[in-house]
Formats: sequence, C-alpha cells, structure tokens
Amino acid sequence: MKTDVYYFTGTGNSLAVAKDIAKEIKGEFISIPSVIGENNIRIDAKAIGIVFPVYMWGVPLIVERFIKKIENLNEKYIFAIVTYGGMPGSAINILEKIIERCGGKLSAGFKVHMPGNYTPMYGAIAKEKQQKLFDNWDKKVKIIAEYVKFNKQGKKENNNMLINFIFSGIIYKILAKNIPKMDKQFWSDEKCNECGICQKVCPVNNIEMIDSKPSWKGNCEQCFACLQWCPEKAIQYGKNTSTRERYHHPNANISDIIKRVRND
Repeated sequence: MKTDVYYFTGTGNSLAVAKDIAKEIKGEFISIPSVIGENNIRIDAKAIGIVFPVYMWGVPLIVERFIKKIENLNEKYIFAIVTYGGMPGSAINILEKIIERCGGKLSAGFKVHMPGNYTPMYGAIAKEKQQKLFDNWDKKVKIIAEYVKFNKQGKKENNNMLINFIFSGIIYKILAKNIPKMDKQFWSDEKCNECGICQKVCPVNNIEMIDSKPSWKGNCEQCFACLQWCPEKAIQYGKNTSTRERYHHPNANISDIIKRVRND
C-alpha cells in the first residue's frame, strides 16, 4: 500500500522521524510547508502519516490548516507520530478531533521523546542525553513500522488525563490562538551578519529582511527555526536566550530545511 508521510519541522526532529519511518515502510516523506500553499490537497496514497512536534502541549497551527485542506481524508488509513521535548500532552487526542471534524479517522498515534528546543526556557541538553533519545527512537521506529504496515488500529499514546486536562485542555486552548503574534519577542543582536538564513528557513515566510535585518510579520508558528539555525546565534527571543545553547537534530542540515520550505 502506498504511504505518504507528511511532516512539519523547525529544528529537524520531526524531519528525522519522518525520514526513518518512511524508509521502514517504503513510503515517501513530504514537507507540509511545501504543499500548504495549495487551496486543496488531494492525496493519492492509500495511507497517510503525519509527523510533527508538540507545541504548547498541542498541535501546530500549520498542521491543522494542512488537514483541513485534504480533500479525500475519509478514504485514508491515517497514523500520526508526535515528537516532544517536555510532555506530549494530549496532542494525539487534539489531532484526532481535528481529523474527525474533517471526515477522517485517526487509526493510530505515537509519541517520540526527542531533545527539546524551546530556548526561551532552556538550552540544548547534553550530547550524551540526546544520543540516548536517538537510540530509543531507533528501536521504536521498528515497532511503529510493523504496526502501520498492517494498518492496525487503536493505539493512541498520550499523557495521563490530569496532565491532558491542565496543559492541553486549558493552557493550549488559551494560548494557541495567540501563537501567530508571539513573534513580537524575536529580535536580532549585534552578531547578525545579514546572511538572511532566518528568512530562508521560516516555514511560513514570516520573516522579511528590512535594511538587511530580519523583521517578523505576525504569522509565526513558534517553530524557532530562525533562532536555532542562525549561524551566528544572533536571533534572540525575549531576554534570556543569548547564553543558551542552540539545538538541531544532528542528522538534519540547513539545506534540508531550506529546500523543504514552500516558495510562493
């Protein structure tokens, strides 16, 4: 059965996961930003995988927009894999409800612990700890692949109900609508060399260069690609990121991110 694995990524965790699962199930992996500009998305594959990072214990806004544009969702076997650094919350449950409202059914959902990248709160964890998470994923990808190859149904991995209620049920609902405007806290410091990489890696074309410096346009996804991929560590968010270590997945490189961002 032909399977397309669609993914959204800022720092490469979900890209790496999408690549790995696509390889295991002999599917194709496709960037969500590369197709989001279409008015309607028709998918010929019989099975769809959706891979994305958990944002604020929920689903990135671009992923929700993507699902709403798929024309023939009711015809597909759909599975999801969410990557998370802190807690996955009930991202799988939220996604399931979005898919159901669009006429489809989420057959399986999995969570994968990866190094976190929310630099406003913390820097990159030690390389040794990162490697342990990567090793765990190398084992889990085999398990997930066997599950979805046979179109199995029912497995949904989430946090416990109390965590889901507090973080995904309350905080996510309050904050999600404000995400696009949260880019007001981004700024570039004196290390900026005007290279424009921040603009190129933005998955929603939310950055423009004004007088050779980045300016954010109020349509942010909070993926932090601009901050994490800046070669000079010149992109900051708020007051506390300048001394914190950046992170991106070691198997992702900047060209992977740039060539999979839509051009419109």
